[in-house]
Amino acid sequence: MMPWYAWAYLGLLAVIGAGNFLAGLRGGQRIGLLLLRLVAVAVLALGVVLFHRGSGAGLAFMAALFVAALLQAQKSVADAQQMREQRMPAAARIGVAFGGLALLPAIALGALAVWIQQGG
Repeated sequence: MMPWYAWAYLGLLAVIGAGNFLAGLRGGQRIGLLLLRLVAVAVLALGVVLFHRGSGAGLAFMAALFVAALLQAQKSVADAQQMREQRMPAAARIGVAFGGLALLPAIALGALAVWIQQGG
């Protein structure tokens, strides 16, 4: 059974994923890329679940986690470039930074789930 704070974190991940998707739609980004990024956040959320479950994080999940982390890194670079090109208000900059930083624990928990599953 997952603790309450894991559920709260999953809720935060859902808000971040949906918010990024909607912001991308409003910004005119390609729908395919937006869906890939949404799936990447879902993979990160699955990593949190698998970590707290203690099983199920095999090699297929490890590959999906790697791709999800790459997609998030690409998004972070694109966000940084957009912030340099457009003079965004401070609140928007803080929101973008918080959204990116809030995903890092999910990447770490997914990696730990794989490590535990592989006998680490």
